[in-house]
Amino acid sequence: MEQDRIDAGPAGLRPGADTPAALETRRRIVETAERLFRQFGYQKTTVADIAAELSMSPANVYRFFASKSSITEAVARLLTGEIEEVAHAAATQPGLSARERLLGVIRATYRATVQRYIKDQRMHAMVHAAIDENWEVVKAHKAVILGILTELIREGIAAGEFRVEGDPAVAARCVQMANIATCHPLIIEHCLRANEDLEEMIDPMVAFCCRGLGAQG
Repeated sequence: MEQDRIDAGPAGLRPGADTPAALETRRRIVETAERLFRQFGYQKTTVADIAAELSMSPANVYRFFASKSSITEAVARLLTGEIEEVAHAAATQPGLSARERLLGVIRATYRATVQRYIKDQRMHAMVHAAIDENWEVVKAHKAVILGILTELIREGIAAGEFRVEGDPAVAARCVQMANIATCHPLIIEHCLRANEDLEEMIDPMVAFCCRGLGAQG
């Protein structure tokens, strides 16, 4: 197994790895790593494999990432960022009520998670590792989704659609926890293996949450 390197900055960054040229090289490394992870699995893919695909030496890759773990974390950050974009787009869909947009966020997040993690078993293995190792990217992703839900609920309160006593962020956290089965890859995997139709439960779960939010009408 390749040894993790040391003396790295935040998120495995090497000092001086933030110039335009370095950022472009980092992007190429991450995109190549994602492709190889999907093709061979992240456990079987080595830094040497990534370097060879880019016609680079492993030592050159280590100029930009401190370890394979930091590359893997960057790939996970790329994927969670895509899901966050989907959630944000649903939350800001024009012409819809807060309730409709909340339903859209939960449904879109579920479908994006299934598409990126569950249907691709090699990437699903990487998600298992991310959760087991409690990577910071997982925490950050949860925080971003919480922020999206908080803003949506705050807008619903301002529009008179929701009646929430106290901090909207607390209400958003409750909604996030109530719908965890539709956004947590391991729970989704378990339910699908048990032939449970999670998507069928999204509408009633969101309706339940909206009642808890004091939805009017």
